[in-house]
This record gives sequence, structure tokens and C-alpha cells, in this order.
Amino acid sequence: MAFYGLVNPMIARCRDRPEGPEYTDGSRFGKAVRVEITPNYVDTGEYKEVNDLDQKKEFAYADIALGINRIPEGGESIVLGYTQDGQEIQSSDLDESEYIGLGLLKRESIGGKKFFMALWLHKVKLWEDSDSQETKGESINYVTPALSGRAEPDSTGRWRSKRRFETQSEAISWLESKAGMEGG
Repeated sequence: MAFYGLVNPMIARCRDRPEGPEYTDGSRFGKAVRVEITPNYVDTGEYKEVNDLDQKKEFAYADIALGINRIPEGGESIVLGYTQDGQEIQSSDLDESEYIGLGLLKRESIGGKKFFMALWLHKVKLWEDSDSQETKGESINYVTPALSGRAEPDSTGRWRSKRRFETQSEAISWLESKAGMEGG
């Protein structure tokens, strides 16, 4: 299996209720350049006797590193908690990012056949990473915005859903449905 590309991420505000999360204000969130999702587990095993270990692992959270081409207008207020006043975006020491649902779509090839793997992360908080630009003589070396964060289990214990599709439109429709977007 070979992964060969990411497509536009989708975000939606997440309100985690006892019966499961509710997503609103779904939208596209730039174009994904890179994503890394690293699940972390805690050891819940018990020591029985000397040298006898009943090893069990439970999901705790997943670290997320997301590189995108740009943060779309309005996205910083939803994802990072910044204030937008017309054209001006203001960051303060009291900003707190909201929980969101995060959808990603990867293209993959299995045995020469192309598929689309859609991922929905149920409950995510993202933070802005470093922001840097650099020049090389008279040319600019472009650096994409980077976000990091954490995916956590929702109230039902789920943290990720994924599904493979044969067409990109089916996969996008599934993600739009998860994000509560029109047409999905």
C-alpha cells in the first residue's frame, strides 16, 4: 500500500455530549501539506507474580502535527481561539482553542488500484507552531503554517473513524457528513 497525497482537511466545531459529539460550522481548512498522527497509550497491565506481567495498553491520546498551505479566513478564530475584527486578527494571552472535529483524506494505491482513505478525528485541539520565513538572496523560501495538537477520545470513547472509498467524491461526501456540512 502506498500513500501518495493529502487533500483539503475539513474542520467543524465539536460539542461533546454524553450521547456523542455534535459538529457545526463545518468547512474546508486550507490544503494539507503534511500530517503526522501518533497514538499514545498507557500501560494498564497488572503485575501478578514475580516476572509475570499481564500487559495491557489503553489509548490515551494522539499527537497531531499538521502542515497546511494556509489558514483560511475565519479558521484562526475557530481552531486557535483568536479574535477577528474585520481584516485584523488579534492574538491574546487569554486565547484558548476550541475542540474541533478534523477530517483528512489520503489517496492510496493498493496493487495498482487507487483508493481514498477518509479519516475523521472526533475531538481535537490544535495550537499554532512556530512561524518562520526565510529568503535566499533575491528569492523567498516559502514555509507553510504548522499546527500541532492532540486528539482525545470523545464521550463515547471513540477518537478516530476511517473508511476507504473508491472515489474521491464519495470520501469527501462522507467527511462533509461527519462535519455537518451541507451536501454531505
